Order: sequence, then C-alpha cells, then structure tokens
Amino acid sequence: MKVIWHGTAAIETACSGGRILFDPFVPLRGADTQMPPETFDGFSDIFVTHGHFDHIMSLPAIAARNPDVRIHCTKTPYETLRKKGVPENSLRLLSFGQTVSANGFLLHVLRGKHAVLPSASPARLWYALRSPYRGNLPRILRENRLCRENDETVFYQLEADGRTVSLMGSLNLREEADYPVRSDLLVLPYNGWEDNYPPAVRVIERLQPKRVVLDHWDDAFPPLTMPVDLSPILARYPDRISPMTPGRAEEL
Repeated sequence: MKVIWHGTAAIETACSGGRILFDPFVPLRGADTQMPPETFDGFSDIFVTHGHFDHIMSLPAIAARNPDVRIHCTKTPYETLRKKGVPENSLRLLSFGQTVSANGFLLHVLRGKHAVLPSASPARLWYALRSPYRGNLPRILRENRLCRENDETVFYQLEADGRTVSLMGSLNLREEADYPVRSDLLVLPYNGWEDNYPPAVRVIERLQPKRVVLDHWDDAFPPLTMPVDLSPILARYPDRISPMTPGRAEEL
C-alpha cells in the first residue's frame, strides 16, 4: 500500500486493487501547495472526512468533470454538496459504524471529533487584512458559512494488502470511542488548534501507531492560515513521525 499527499487534507491511497481519494481541495491563490484541478480527475471513489470548505469545496467541479465518480460522505456534507449542484447519483451516504469496500480497500467509518478551532484574535485579523491575499477573504467567508461540520468528522480505518492505515479527518478523538491501535500508519492532520502539539501527543500516545505522517500543515487558504511550526512534534518523535511532501509516496 502507498499513501500520497496532494496538499491540505487531500490524501490518495493505493493498493493492489486500485486507489481512492480523500478530501480533495484545490488551494486558493497564494497557498503553499498549488496543483491544477485536474490532479483529482480519474478517481472512481472519493471519501470525505467532514463538511468544512477545505475538504469539500472542490468536489462540485470534480463531479462535473467526472460524472461517474462516487463521493462517499456523511449527512451534512451530503446535503451541502447536493445544494451545490452535485447530482445525487454521484453521492453515497455514509453512516458511523459502517464498513465500505472500494477498489481493494476495506474502510471502517468511525466517529471522530474536530479540533477546537481558535477564536479570531485582533492580531490575526490585522494580518489577514494586510495580506496580499486578502482578496481570498470573501470566498473563504462565504464557503465557511455554507460548509458545516455539524459534529460529523470521520475517522477512517483502512485495510488493504495486509496493512492498516488510520486516517483522521481532524486533530481530535472522542474520549468514549474505541479506536484501533498499533496501525501501520497514522495520517495525522496537524492543524486546527491554537497549539497543535498537546492534542497531537495525546492522539499518538492513545493510538500508538507504528509510523505517523503529518498532513494539513500547509498554508492552504491565506490570509486566514499561517505557516505551522512542526518542530516540537518532530523533536518528540524523531524516529516515528515525518511531514508529508506533496506528490511523494509513503510506502507501507
């Protein structure tokens, strides 16, 4: 099995039976990682972790270019995408506790939890208004209003080719939930908190994965995002954790 990061939360996984895609998002002007929209064409199955705009905003255009695509998502992003014009025959409704088979993968759909987003500070607002990319603000604010998470973040547990991957939709776990431990790889979104380090340590110590790769740490939608400092978490787990590089495959 291999795992490829395409920026933000966009993750491709491939095995001997085929490939699937998670949370494709074409970054806004000025973002760290840039790729043409066609990067996400040709996938038969796309899985969504939750309904925030940086996880689903590009899906209507992808579905329009790829009418046979199947987009798997929970109720809130399902309704958001339907209202945005994605045909219902392209949408597949997921429920927590379900197991889905797609292109050689078994995917267990577990209830995750979203990070606790920081409040907007005067300093961050001043930074946004002075940024050369402040022209992105109207679109970000509009999409943020339309695209809701509604406590439906998914934690996907993937099985293929004798390997297991835990793929988190956001940097948080539910206290009462029973999650798989000792996965071959944990895909950890290092974003969403004022300080990502303490929740990341809690997740890693609880799940005890053999290896960890970091995604969603890029400056994806300026001017509301800023570079993320990875040094504390990399220093704590120097032999188990690494940031993903766009386009480079992580082999299992």
